[in-house]
Order: sequence, then structure tokens, then C-alpha cells
Amino acid sequence: MRSIIAKTLLLLLGLFLISYGATLEETFKRRIPIEDIERLSVYNVNGSIKVSSWDQPAIEVVAYKKVRAGNTAQAERRLSELEIEIAETAEGLEVQTRFPRKTSGGGFFAWLLGESGSSASVNYEIKVPRKLDLELHSTNGKLVLTDCEGMIKLYTTNGKIEAENIRGTINARTTNGSINVLMDALQPEEGLRLRTTNGSIKLYLPADTNADLDAKTVNGSIRCELPLQERSYSSKKRLQGMINDGGPLIYLKTTNGSIRILER
Repeated sequence: MRSIIAKTLLLLLGLFLISYGATLEETFKRRIPIEDIERLSVYNVNGSIKVSSWDQPAIEVVAYKKVRAGNTAQAERRLSELEIEIAETAEGLEVQTRFPRKTSGGGFFAWLLGESGSSASVNYEIKVPRKLDLELHSTNGKLVLTDCEGMIKLYTTNGKIEAENIRGTINARTTNGSINVLMDALQPEEGLRLRTTNGSIKLYLPADTNADLDAKTVNGSIRCELPLQERSYSSKKRLQGMINDGGPLIYLKTTNGSIRILER
């Protein structure tokens, strides 16, 4: 009997939460003339960041905001508190997501009404001139980069990293996610660092790339398709050597995943 009552209460609770749940969305859009800007930094917490190049002398930021809350009034308030800040600093242009503060207290009934169970996310789609240094940060979201040139830093925690048709150098790190990078050209003076914990790494390089390679994994395999001089294996979990004539360091590291260095 108690089991039936408990199941009935859970069912009623689920129906109550569904009936009072609300989701709202809003799109933020702004275009900033490039002028003297040489660097773009984006800081997000919950959501993806996609950056691609275009032929306009400007940076266009489009942010898709989404909130969920216990009811429409709470969702509207949360959406109004979810802000996109854009500011020019000494280091360039900075875009930052400001998430609404979560209220404390209220106990079970606050949770029941959705106040403490609200959520918010922002997904960015950004257009930039091809030559621009970039630094992208997120916590729960993937990072995607296409047709860009410069010094590039990509950091996330729960999400994959993808970069395609890149010229320059990349420093990329994630914890839970794979990393896939396709390079058009590696900057001669700078190296390349790709690191993850739970995920594979795939790096595509032009056949004439000159670089030093250091690749490590714990649970996985390593394979390099490009000509590798002075090849050195360490327990099949670490591969070192010179790609063609050698050059800047390419450092690849994962714990749970394979590593592939492939020819474009």
C-alpha cells in the first residue's frame, strides 16, 4: 500500500513540475567594427562557441540565450538577468556571459516551484576577419573554429574541440571530449598543444609540415602517417620524433583515447 501511495505521489509531483515548467529563448546580436582590434576573447559557462571567418571588417556576435524555470514569470526574470557583455580592453575585444544568480533558501517548496531548479545556457555563433588572435573559454559546451589564422587558445571542460582550415598555432585543452584539428599551415616559430583527458585526438597536417612530435596516451594507441625521423616509442604509449626536417613542437596528450597524426 505504501509503495502504491509513494508511486502515486511521485507521478503527481512529476505532472506538477511539468505543468509549471517554462522555457524561454532570446537572440542577442551585435556587430563591432574591427578597427585596431587584434584579439578576441570569449568567456562562456554553459553552451557552445562557434567562430568562423568572413570578408567583413567587423566582428559579429550572435548569442542564443535559453532559460528554463519553474514558471513563466521566473523564466522571464532569469532571461532578463542573463546578459552578454562586450567590452574593448587593452588586449582586444572581450565577450562574456553573465549568468543570473541563483537564489538561496526556500527549501523544498522553492525547489518544487522551480526557483532553485532553473537553468540557463548561451550558444555563440561569431564571425571574425580571418586574421585574428582568438581565445575561447567554456565549461559545458563544445568549441568549433573554421577558417581562422593567428594565435589560438581553446579551453573547455565538458565538450569536444573542433578546428578546421587553421593557419598559425593552437593551444587546446578539454577534459571530457575529443579534439579534431585540421591545419592548413603551422606557424614556423610556434608549436601546437592539444590536450584532453577522456577523448581521442586527431591532427591533420600538410605533407610538407616540419615539426618535432611528442605524443602521449595512457589507455589508447598512437599512429603517425607523416614521415617521422628518429622515431622513438616508449611502451607504445609515447611517440617522439621529427616530422620531415623537424621544427616547432607538436605536443599531444590524452589519458583515455587514441592519438592520430594524419596527412591532409
